[in-house]
Amino acid sequence: MARVCVIGSSVKRDLFGGGDPVGQTLHVNKVALTVKGVLEHKGTGGMGGVSDFDNRIVVPITTAMRRIMNVDYVGAIRIVSRDTALMSKQVEMIRALIHERHHITPPLEDDFRLVTPTVIGELARGTSRTLSLLLGALAGLSLLVGGVVLMNILLISVAERTREIGLRRAVGATQRDVFLQFLAESLAVTFLGMLLGTGLGWGASALLSKVSPMPVVISWEPFALAALFALLVGTFFGVQPARRAAKLSPVEALR
Repeated sequence: MARVCVIGSSVKRDLFGGGDPVGQTLHVNKVALTVKGVLEHKGTGGMGGVSDFDNRIVVPITTAMRRIMNVDYVGAIRIVSRDTALMSKQVEMIRALIHERHHITPPLEDDFRLVTPTVIGELARGTSRTLSLLLGALAGLSLLVGGVVLMNILLISVAERTREIGLRRAVGATQRDVFLQFLAESLAVTFLGMLLGTGLGWGASALLSKVSPMPVVISWEPFALAALFALLVGTFFGVQPARRAAKLSPVEALR
């Protein structure tokens, strides 16, 4: 029942700034509590890394139940298992104990919930798979649309540069030379788009780390994938315009 507490580093920063909070008073639900210490820094975590483990105040359980919350029950209990191999057995033992304490027998439903790291991991993996499929579909659609637009731009370029192509062929350029020229232009356009896109993504990630508590780690894999897909898109959608340019008759092109 003591009116005391220990606080996280985020609470210390928000309420007391750079001063020493020990011995100071803060109010929780109109109850004055004396700060006895500051918890060790924990950082952020949870789904998306947005849970601040330092944004917390710890008080004696009797103080919380009777003075602050005015309840006669415990809302949640966190149990740390020393052996993860025994966790399944421990869960069943805990469930049986609460059934006994709460007088729950079939067909009554449980009035409590047990959450284990395994359950949380399965939920996280399910969410991750769904997001991966959705993002993959969006990325595939974007690549298809971008490739079609690229091919149309190159076809227009071939039509507008007919005389240039005819002149090159007339002075000795082979069909292979013209084909490689337009394929190289296709790759140049896609790689330019890749550089602009990855630069925008890198900049947005760097800005996000400054304006939010979410940690951001920039790895090389997305840049490698971007370069690979730029190569594939530029090659696949640039072949048809390059072939059309290479097959133009010099005489007809110059006429």
